[in-house]
Amino acid sequence: KKKKKKKKKKRVVAMDRRNVPGGKKGSSFEEISRKTTDEVLKKLKGTSKGQAALGALLFSAVFLALIWGIVEYIFGGQVDVLFILMEIVHFFGILVLIRKLLKEKSCEGLSLRTQELTATFLLSRVISGALFEGNHHTLLDSLTLCVTGAVIYYMNTSLKATVDRKNDMSRRTQLLFVIAPTLGLAIFVNPGVKMHLGIPAWICNVLWAFATYLEAISVVPQLMVMKHISDSVGFFERKSTADYVFALGITRFLACASWIIQPSTFGYVIAVTMAGRLWAFCTLVAEIVQTFILADFCYYYVKSIMDGSGLVQFNNLV
Repeated sequence: KKKKKKKKKKRVVAMDRRNVPGGKKGSSFEEISRKTTDEVLKKLKGTSKGQAALGALLFSAVFLALIWGIVEYIFGGQVDVLFILMEIVHFFGILVLIRKLLKEKSCEGLSLRTQELTATFLLSRVISGALFEGNHHTLLDSLTLCVTGAVIYYMNTSLKATVDRKNDMSRRTQLLFVIAPTLGLAIFVNPGVKMHLGIPAWICNVLWAFATYLEAISVVPQLMVMKHISDSVGFFERKSTADYVFALGITRFLACASWIIQPSTFGYVIAVTMAGRLWAFCTLVAEIVQTFILADFCYYYVKSIMDGSGLVQFNNLV
């Protein structure tokens, strides 16, 4: 009987070692997975803020140099290509979200408020763009507005039960601290172009400025939701939602690149601001604010790809 028991025990151990690649005696898949995750988190937490800042700075410098080279030598200095690329990246970022919703049947980790704010600034830009531009940019914004509307539709209908309303920004906070201040600023500080067209031109100027200011902080509710998940479990998995936010980060870096590779733009901003017109200055500030809001997350997103963990841990300003 004792011999039979020993043989039986050895068989169980052998099964454990076969099922777990490189597994040690008595180890299980869950234990090894947990150990691997803990090791990755330990490395993530060991990264100081100084290292994160240096890494983000180096990444930005390489990215800007690459963008400058492409625009200068391939597109002959046509900076408009950056704005087209921004709009295309944003469009495909929303398509990633729609795929997530249809595949996972869940809105977990996704902010409804950010989607509503995105639709709001896109609609404002499309309306004002019809007067100011009416070109391919207006068309691309219209396409992005349509797919954003589809995301909002799914989140308010078939997937309504999975929306994280507890950790998302409240409607009252959205109106009082996001929409109202940006709209108020837009009324007083806007481009002020084509004013000879009267009230319609003034409305379009306000809508254009409103879209610019609102876009700068529209991602804040999304980062709040993701930050809560990261604080709760120690990380945020690099899934569709993270891919979408990273796409937004790419659009911001492209926008900043369009300013940086045109040094004369800063001279124009200074000259116009000194003349008492604040629109150009406020536009630049909005670009910088949105870039810094997303920079921290983008750094840790890239880091999660490089270490192969798929776990994003970030300490954003939100």
